[in-house]
Amino acid sequence: MRDRSARLAPLLALLALAGCATPYAQGRAALRQERYDEAVSHFSEALAHDPGRLDVRAGLGVARYKLGAFDEAEAALGQVLAQAPKHAEARFYLALAYLGKGQNSAADEQLTALLALEPHPRIAAQIDRALKVIRAGPLSDEVKRFVAASLEDEVQWEREVREAERPRPVYVEPAGIIYYWPPYWYPRR
Repeated sequence: MRDRSARLAPLLALLALAGCATPYAQGRAALRQERYDEAVSHFSEALAHDPGRLDVRAGLGVARYKLGAFDEAEAALGQVLAQAPKHAEARFYLALAYLGKGQNSAADEQLTALLALEPHPRIAAQIDRALKVIRAGPLSDEVKRFVAASLEDEVQWEREVREAERPRPVYVEPAGIIYYWPPYWYPRR
């Protein structure tokens, strides 16, 4: 019996830790997995505990944008930018919310301000292309969705590249020491 409980202890510890994820972390996970209603719920719960957290409010704004609730996204993201004007994620999704609402001049203003934050060159180039389309005149709903999707795709690409460039552990000793391969040694897949 004692041997069995010794074997189950690591599993029970892991299960206990899994239940300790914060509402913010759960919201971010739900956002990544495209469960936007669930993300809104987790972010709202996190804001109830700490209404001043800008990262939580930004996550709530992104989730609301993804659900097509552009007015609610605008409210949440506007609050973030009022306190942190250089918050790139909030500025980006506020621009997309304005675009979704058909407020092209407000979207233009936010995207121009985002360029001033010096995003990755590929993202900056895509923003420049989007601004040309937005400034060209009235946009159909399909064109607005296409512009927003192209911008989001570019941001997602940059995020994936950043994550791929992080050192990856290749060997962990029993003592807990982690060894990393230099990036140019990564095995090709």
